[in-house]
Amino acid sequence: MPRGITIGATLYPTKEAVRNVCRSIVQRYGISGDVTDLDDDAFLRHLLERHPEYDLKRGDGIAHFRVIAHTDHGRKSVGLALVRLDGEVADFSWNACLTPLSHRTQVLAALRHAIADQVAASRNAALDSGTPLVCSVSGAPIPSATELHIDHAAPTFLDLAEEFITGNGGVDAFQILPDSGAGISYIELEDKALEGRWQYHHQERAVLRPVLKRVNMSDLRRANGPGTPTP
Repeated sequence: MPRGITIGATLYPTKEAVRNVCRSIVQRYGISGDVTDLDDDAFLRHLLERHPEYDLKRGDGIAHFRVIAHTDHGRKSVGLALVRLDGEVADFSWNACLTPLSHRTQVLAALRHAIADQVAASRNAALDSGTPLVCSVSGAPIPSATELHIDHAAPTFLDLAEEFITGNGGVDAFQILPDSGAGISYIELEDKALEGRWQYHHQERAVLRPVLKRVNMSDLRRANGPGTPTP
């Protein structure tokens, strides 16, 4: 039975349900409107991570998203674009984001899932420290737990993941656990010994730090690629 499509932490029953979210964003902001709502921004970032040319589209990083008018196969239409940190605008097709994930994208997603407990532990330690929370990047106070995210300082998550993949036979050596088909599931590595080595590698090398949600959802994701937001 179809499992639907998971974007971020939300399971959508069909591709059309995801398309409807995209259409609602287009309608709410209108042509030339910048996407300002953090939930809308987060949805689009997670959606874009599924794009087959994600790295090319992202470039040096995503500042925000924008509704644009463009011509598609000779027809004028309205769609979505990302505004890069350098100010360049790149449109993208939400339908392209709904095609099957590449093996590399699945491997990175599995590696992110495998270190979720480490990220959660870092977040809990920050909350339990008894000291005021301060964003490690901006220096601004973090006013509440809902505004707290955990981010990788250098080396970034992507740096660590690529280093580990290269040192363990390349991406083709990483097999994904077959989908159970039972409700919401996560992309996981089939080889649990390999997963354990990755967790140890990450534990030894990662430098995790508290940041404001809005900082992590903008500037920092250019460095971590699909990063580690933990609301």
